[in-house]
Amino acid sequence: MKSRRKFLKVGTTALLLSGSSSISSLIHLLNNDEQQFFKACADGELDLVKRLVAKNSVLLHAKDEKDRSGYALALLGYHPELAEFLKASGYQADLHEAALGLDWERFSELTGNETADTQAMVNADHPVGGSAMWAAAAGGAGSDIWRVYAPSGDPNGNPRGITGSFPLQQALHHPNLEVAELTAASLLSNYADSDPPSNVDLPPLHLAARRGSLELVEMLVRLGANPDRKDENGKKPIDHAREKGNTGIVKLLEVHTTIARTWRTSQTAITADGSPYIVPEDLGSIPQYLRSHLVGNAHGNLDFVKNAVTNDPRMAHSVATTGEHAVEACAHTGRKELVDFLLSQGAPYSLPTAVMMNDFTTVRRLLDEDPRRIQERGAHDFALLWYP
Repeated sequence: MKSRRKFLKVGTTALLLSGSSSISSLIHLLNNDEQQFFKACADGELDLVKRLVAKNSVLLHAKDEKDRSGYALALLGYHPELAEFLKASGYQADLHEAALGLDWERFSELTGNETADTQAMVNADHPVGGSAMWAAAAGGAGSDIWRVYAPSGDPNGNPRGITGSFPLQQALHHPNLEVAELTAASLLSNYADSDPPSNVDLPPLHLAARRGSLELVEMLVRLGANPDRKDENGKKPIDHAREKGNTGIVKLLEVHTTIARTWRTSQTAITADGSPYIVPEDLGSIPQYLRSHLVGNAHGNLDFVKNAVTNDPRMAHSVATTGEHAVEACAHTGRKELVDFLLSQGAPYSLPTAVMMNDFTTVRRLLDEDPRRIQERGAHDFALLWYP
């Protein structure tokens, strides 16, 4: 460990003169201090941590066998006061730890300007348990999780595969149910998969059923989570609800077919002239961070969008990692001039956008083609009646 090397470097000559037995004793002592420190951080024993750090400040930078700092262990154990003490004592969080600690000033400092490297860094695995989005979900970011989306954070990233989990699953483990619900809903409203591939954790609907969150169970089912999916033990979400005595959720899942499913078939169906929408084949060659930046500006910056699309017409088709198309961004903010411009450049014309534009002809056409589109949702899970 780096901390041990630092410690041993101090007073090396004296240690050598004292003999190998003394060195072994000192290493053993340091090992004991580190193990005590890591356990105290994970368990939230603030007074013990204070004593250990006062005795040996090198512990601040020590890493356990999984390369996790005491700061990370404190946050993963939901001990924010202890984590704040470590930070005040001089610990500098890295990017994922900043997301875990909801330290957005530090997070912004470390992400800097949006680049391809930043995107890769944000979505990379980290000893805390996953990507920066996973870390923010674990920390209970709530609606502030948009700060990880901003540098092109992926809500469906799971760098560990079968041995890891998705941000949505981790959000549902937060001990404060209201925080868990807000974080999970923020992810679900921004392109998180409601029914992700199997991994080390329970599926989201199973977790929500266990937690007793009626609202999230309804939202997950509405967005496509399968109530009949079985976990590795053969249990369905309703079985977990019964085990926990969540009778309201049991009743809801018994009649889950009555929950209207969200429909998104118009999102990329047609263009403004009524022809089928075709996404440029080489759109993916434009770095995601540039496309996300365009979508961000499409919420109201007409000059920026016009300049970007004029320089590269493919940018009119940009989609952020929130799942939001550029044209949807200006639609839900009521920027008709921006919508008109992007539609003129071939952007898709969805039902929510047509509602915002008061285009009854297109609204009728889209609903006649598929009546289920009455349950269509726009960007950020906005319902049709929400649009201005």
